[in-house]
Amino acid sequence: MIDMINKEEIMKMLSTVNDPEVHQDIVSLKMVKDVIIEKNDVKILISLTVKGCPLADTIRSDIVNALSNLKEIENIDVQMTTMNQQELNEFRGVIQSKMGQNKISKNYEVASINKLERANIQNVVAVISGKGGVGKSFITSIIASELRRSGFEVGILDADVTGPSIAKLFGLSSRPSLQEGGIVPAVTETGIKVMSVNLLLDDPEKPTIWRGPIINNLIRQLFMDVNWGELHYLIVDLPPGTSDAPLTVFQSLPLRGVVTVTTPQDLARLIVTKAANMAKMLKVPLIGLVENMSYFECEHCNKKTSLLGPSHGKESAEYLETELLGKVAVDPKISILSDHGQIEKYENVELKKIVERIRIIVSDMSKTEVNIPIAWKTESSDKKFELKPI
Repeated sequence: MIDMINKEEIMKMLSTVNDPEVHQDIVSLKMVKDVIIEKNDVKILISLTVKGCPLADTIRSDIVNALSNLKEIENIDVQMTTMNQQELNEFRGVIQSKMGQNKISKNYEVASINKLERANIQNVVAVISGKGGVGKSFITSIIASELRRSGFEVGILDADVTGPSIAKLFGLSSRPSLQEGGIVPAVTETGIKVMSVNLLLDDPEKPTIWRGPIINNLIRQLFMDVNWGELHYLIVDLPPGTSDAPLTVFQSLPLRGVVTVTTPQDLARLIVTKAANMAKMLKVPLIGLVENMSYFECEHCNKKTSLLGPSHGKESAEYLETELLGKVAVDPKISILSDHGQIEKYENVELKKIVERIRIIVSDMSKTEVNIPIAWKTESSDKKFELKPI
């Protein structure tokens, strides 16, 4: 009978379940919000640190497996909720108390404002899109190039692990070197520091057929293990959509905010809304929206033609409660320079205005506290990608 099992015994079993990221048991981390026993049924209420946690199913499965050892239980119902600010503070407190001198274990360290300062990166900005083919990597490259032309120290982290294109856009092919301070990123002609998985592979055309955990750990490593030096801006080129990789960046990197990229097509507008709403759910500020391929302007008569249909940039920005940063024209020069790895030579008046507006918005955002993740994975298990040229 279930009355032979008390709450204390259930909590004891739950203490054998570890959070997959922090590697501490969910009872000590105060993630178990309540245990309800009704006859032969047990309901467990778990508080997660963020909405849409990708590890929720793993935690649920581990709980069910742990409690299945109690034969008297017939049904196990695991429900998930999200921690409030007080619960998050308690969660952080438990981690800090267990880690000693800023160590959670040999594999983890707490991320804080001090960590960001030690990395000497003032602003981390992500570029997202709902779908591929809208020019997200191009916009990433232009943002970095224009900021560099303005005299800032800039880096690009190519987090589009399965479809990296940043190295090609800048004509980079040499493999990064290893030094005591970490991996030395590649440097473009104008001095932009770049790290991309393509620079670590012996064959850039070889597909990266990796599962989510490996990709997630790699993205963290590309940020933490690379010797970025002093940067005013690190621009992160995210893969399209709302998969594990963007989620990892939103949850793991100290983002100042995100720039969303779309095109006039209704389909692109619909899907970029999902990506933007994902950022909102995870409390990552939207810097603004860029409508790429908005029109084609004839170089002879200056007539503008909407090749992909009428612009919806203003409506999309209003719907997302963000700013329309600008509209970018279709320009054959972009393809030519991209194919030759010379994208940083491309200059455009409208793009200059867009990047300057981004700079101003980010500058205003820097006056408020950045969204710092709770813990960083710095050394992993067999799922870690070994960061060295291969």
